[in-house]
Amino acid sequence: MYAALSLDQIKHHLGGEERLAAIGAYEFSVDPSHVTFRLGRPNPNRVRTVTVSFEPNGKFGMECFGALEPGAFRARRVGGASEILPENLATVLGKLTGIDDLHHRHF
Repeated sequence: MYAALSLDQIKHHLGGEERLAAIGAYEFSVDPSHVTFRLGRPNPNRVRTVTVSFEPNGKFGMECFGALEPGAFRARRVGGASEILPENLATVLGKLTGIDDLHHRHF
C-alpha cells in the first residue's frame, strides 16, 4: 500500500501519467525509499535511468544515470540533486535531463 502511494505521489509531482509517457518514462520500480524508472526516449543529457529517493525531512533526492557502456559494471552518473521540494521534482528532472518541457513547467 505504501509503495503504491509513493509511486502515485512521485508521478503526480513529475507532471502526471501523460507527461511521463510523453518523455518516455517506463518500467517503474518501487521500494520503501526509492522510485526508479527508465527513459526510453532520447534526451539532451542522455539520461536513461532516474532514481527518486524519499528523504526523512519530507523532501526528495534525485540521481540520473546514462546508458551502461560496454565493459562497464555501472552506468555513468549524469547528475543528481538533494533537498528537492515536492513541487520542484519536475523542474529538477528537466534540468538533469535537459528536457525543456519539464524544466519550464509552471504549476
